Amino acid sequence: MLMRELKGVFNPKVSIVIPVFNGSDFLSQAIESALAQTYCNFEVLVVNDGSDDSEETEHIALSYGDSIRYYRKANGGVASALNLAIENMSGEYFSWLSHDDLYVSNKVERQIEVLSSMPPEYLHRTIIYSDYSVFTNNPDKSIPMMMNGVAPEEFRYWLTIKNVLHGCTLLIPKAAFQEIGKFNETLRTTQDYDLWFRMAKKYLFVHMPECLVKARCHPEQGSIKMSRVAKGECNTLLSDFVADLTPDELLHASRQKTAVAYAQIAASMWYRGFSRAGCSATLLSFKHFPHSSFSANTSAFKIITKSLAMYYMIKPFRKFIPPHLRLLIRKWLEYKKTQSLTSPEFLRNMELKEKFSKIYEENIFRGRASRSGEGADLEQTRIIRQEIPKLIRKFGIKTFLDAPCGDWYWMKEVELSVGQYIGVDIVEDIIAKNQYTFGTSQISFQCLNLTEDELPKSDLIFSRDCLVHLSFSDALKILANFKRSGAKYLLTTTFTDRAENEDLGDGFWRPLNKQRPPFNFPEPICLINEGCTECDNLYVDKSLGLWLLQDINLP
Repeated sequence: MLMRELKGVFNPKVSIVIPVFNGSDFLSQAIESALAQTYCNFEVLVVNDGSDDSEETEHIALSYGDSIRYYRKANGGVASALNLAIENMSGEYFSWLSHDDLYVSNKVERQIEVLSSMPPEYLHRTIIYSDYSVFTNNPDKSIPMMMNGVAPEEFRYWLTIKNVLHGCTLLIPKAAFQEIGKFNETLRTTQDYDLWFRMAKKYLFVHMPECLVKARCHPEQGSIKMSRVAKGECNTLLSDFVADLTPDELLHASRQKTAVAYAQIAASMWYRGFSRAGCSATLLSFKHFPHSSFSANTSAFKIITKSLAMYYMIKPFRKFIPPHLRLLIRKWLEYKKTQSLTSPEFLRNMELKEKFSKIYEENIFRGRASRSGEGADLEQTRIIRQEIPKLIRKFGIKTFLDAPCGDWYWMKEVELSVGQYIGVDIVEDIIAKNQYTFGTSQISFQCLNLTEDELPKSDLIFSRDCLVHLSFSDALKILANFKRSGAKYLLTTTFTDRAENEDLGDGFWRPLNKQRPPFNFPEPICLINEGCTECDNLYVDKSLGLWLLQDINLP
């Protein structure tokens, strides 16, 4: 059985830390969201950083009595408040909650579940982070901020060019502070990013594609009230980040020549208004021109000049927009960009690798739990997670090929009694992350193009929700490749009530009945109805059908 031994017994104590300064408006909501956690083994520490609001903040904190641990200190900034909590926490894991933000009720529970699935050798050297959502007044109308999680070895590069990580989504082992150090108290607004960057040298940052924190945006929050300080600190900090990135990190994460990689970093800095960091990255790009090809230098030069032009065009208008409004505009533009990427026109002319990499990176399927979409959450897979192990036992499956495997969100919950599981996918980042997080001697992942690459031999190929995203031409190529692989069985998605199949056309999904043209499969050996409830029960016929590959005759 391929279940993790730690699962079910891994129950570390988690310390939820809430630093606060003059936070009477929102503190009670934050505390309530912390106390409402579905995970049982936790404590809540509230640190009052010298509030001067006539003891209103203190009165709110004290009203919770023994359900929290309360500390009051002289004002020294959020870093000093967090450090005091770290020194006094009794938990094995640290979870920060800003006094104006909210946790969803299963934030800690879900992160502990992910940790429990880690290989034992990585368990205590892993830091979990997740997606989050942003709201102004009503948390029920928050805008999701879905991140393209990256392999741990690419995290420092990603943190440098994206700068979108929310500190309250993290779950950090206390040992990390003991080894790396605590928050830098000389930094007023960037103490979190400074520490994450330092920790990433020794610890693995693993992304969870779930919104577990609701971040409030309002004019009184520290990053807005101290926007000038924040911008200066960010410029210095990001300049240091750029200088500290190693050549191997740049090459692996950007997949570009060094000159182009630094140019891309420079563009990220210029677009975000960090001129000092932009200059640092630009100079480093130019420094590598003598060692790069003419085409690489040309690409780098174009990237830099375009970003510089945009910076100086936008700069005169920035001072007329209040900081909190700039933040909201940026979040809204990021959200609208993601929404526009869901259009079929955007994906129509892409090669398969580029298409599905973009779908994963931008979470185009808008899955809250999995980037494979809502159909890959634990509710929509409830029945098949029970039925697949039964089928494996009934047909004596020893080698299980999952094609495509996706981000392995729900499959990790399946009790697969097989000798070898092999997950394949066309998206390199998925495979790298899965192999790093879940790989063992019995579980492995490979990056392959199902239409053309030679597939590992297996007893059964499992292909759920794959062909529905492809043209007839590509779908038939994959089926032909499945037959060439030498596998005995194919377990794949079919919509049994559909009278006819349509080609993909301008869309990127439609239901397919494998017993209708152009596939013309015979009657399946067995059929598992998934109990699909998506789109108000529009696809109740969605099923997994099992066929002998030798019985499938392709046109």
